Amino acid sequence: MTVSPFGSIIYQELFSDQEISFIFSDQEHIRSMIAVEMALAHVQGELNIIPKKIAQQITNHLKNVKIEAKDLSQGTTKDGVVVPTLVKLLQKEMGDDKASYLHYGVTSQDILDTALVLQSAKVIEIYEKRIDSLIKNLSALAHNHRATIMAARTRSQISTPTSFGLKAANWLMPFKRHKQRLQQLKQRFLILSFGGASGTLSALSPKDAKATAQGLAEKLGLTLPPAPWHSQRDNIGEIGSFCTLLTGSMAKMASDIIFLCASGINELSIIGGGTSSTMPQKNNPALAETIVALARSNINLCTSLQIHNQERDGAAWQLEWITLPNILNNTGACLKHTINLIDALIINDDVMTSNIKNTHGTLLAEAASFLLSQYMSRPEAQKIVAKACQTAVTTKIHLFDILENETKHDIDWQDQKELKKHIGLNDQFINDIIQ
Repeated sequence: MTVSPFGSIIYQELFSDQEISFIFSDQEHIRSMIAVEMALAHVQGELNIIPKKIAQQITNHLKNVKIEAKDLSQGTTKDGVVVPTLVKLLQKEMGDDKASYLHYGVTSQDILDTALVLQSAKVIEIYEKRIDSLIKNLSALAHNHRATIMAARTRSQISTPTSFGLKAANWLMPFKRHKQRLQQLKQRFLILSFGGASGTLSALSPKDAKATAQGLAEKLGLTLPPAPWHSQRDNIGEIGSFCTLLTGSMAKMASDIIFLCASGINELSIIGGGTSSTMPQKNNPALAETIVALARSNINLCTSLQIHNQERDGAAWQLEWITLPNILNNTGACLKHTINLIDALIINDDVMTSNIKNTHGTLLAEAASFLLSQYMSRPEAQKIVAKACQTAVTTKIHLFDILENETKHDIDWQDQKELKKHIGLNDQFINDIIQ
């Protein structure tokens, strides 16, 4: 096993999302930080905060500069942050007149946090597309199987009839809320970080500080917050929490699928499931298991976010660099696997019907109690039905046949055997969810 499965060639397709891994690669990280420095020089040149000619020379230099990740390693280890070494390398060969205007009036955290936001914006675009895909696929599954009746299970026990369509609709509904959450989150997370040494922008005049902040936010396509957010990490906590909620919804679905694929239940199957090294009959729900594992990992990782001391907290800040990219990666991998899992599902409606038959009508016990309660108290009706359920299990005679013989009330027990009479507002709920 490697130190980190995310950089492993063996495990990269299982535990990693290659699109997101690329966004958080060293080269993309460097490119994002340089993009912030370029935008800063451009804006300050346009505002005549630095000489416009020099600003143009700086941006031209930065467009063509090549910085290798290995050249940043030693300085980053010494400083605990990459930006000081990056700035020195960017200033190299510029000449003192230009170099002094690069990184003008800002601090390392401004560059690093804004670069993180720019990188994360690309990740959010990926999430949006994949959530839309999941919503579309689950909506189709819910609609197509609204009449596929199966046994509902509460606390792992068969309870009453439901439909696979409603189960799929219940999987779907959180993702519609997650789509709304993500839109709301973008307003709070995709914001500029620009505060200078201690979050006061004291290196610039008040007029220049305000103008630079406004221009930089506009140039980078970010929102300008009311004040610098160096030690306000609720936005970082929010995206981590969002990812934990999102992967939790996928893990709930995956856990349901694992259960329904289990030997002895077999109501679902997965095309191309995982194989065993020694048991050729196995069709393991490998994708579903990975989704659950990644979601649980997010729960653990998310607890380390948000608390920063004073105006800057180096340890907490570094912990974000270790943690947040992993959370974003886990979430992307979960989305990718969940889309593939839904595509690979086989709904074994014949097994669903067979499993219902094997209850000998006892999954209609609630319905029987309510039918009888028209003629007696509910506790009395439940007592009669409970005794009849025991008889149905031992004799393998349908519960309603037993009740027909043992009760003399005006109830058409044979007509009430029809399962679709007992799935309540199934169609209405599905319609309301998928509309």
